Amino acid sequence: MDLLTLLVLLLGFALISGILYSVINKTLDRLNETIIALVRRAEMPQQAQGEGEGKDNSNALRLQACERLTLMLERINVPNLLLRLPPSGSAKEYTAVLLLTIREEFEYNVTQQIYVSDALWSIMIQARDNVSQLIVRAAEGADTAEQLSGRLRLMSSRQPDDAIGVGQAAVRREASLVL
Repeated sequence: MDLLTLLVLLLGFALISGILYSVINKTLDRLNETIIALVRRAEMPQQAQGEGEGKDNSNALRLQACERLTLMLERINVPNLLLRLPPSGSAKEYTAVLLLTIREEFEYNVTQQIYVSDALWSIMIQARDNVSQLIVRAAEGADTAEQLSGRLRLMSSRQPDDAIGVGQAAVRREASLVL
């Protein structure tokens, strides 16, 4: 391996490491802010709220969580992901970009799990993992990003059990329970 290739690989590694550090740091900051807000809310004396008002607030938060999770599912759905991130570079680079985007979407919405049932959250995790595995399988043997994109489109259209569809149906069921 020549020096230039080594420098390019090191630069790429440094760039990806910096991006991951930034994403993880932002996610931890958001999580910390959420925890602080929840602790403050728990420590505040209960105001003279009617029971209906507290329940309405809780239901509104649960519905907002369902909306956010629906949006997350739409954003990690393979056809939508490919539209937002057109193929460029090598198959390995494109795979890394797609997987990083899925991870960021999930991390951005991770706090929604406190507002939904454990069953629904498990389905969200399964949907994320299913799409990530599909990308990894499509990347096997792909040489270019365009080839990977084409394989992903084909594989996602042939999936009998669409994890995104299952997730969307589960979110709708959860929302209907709130309503």
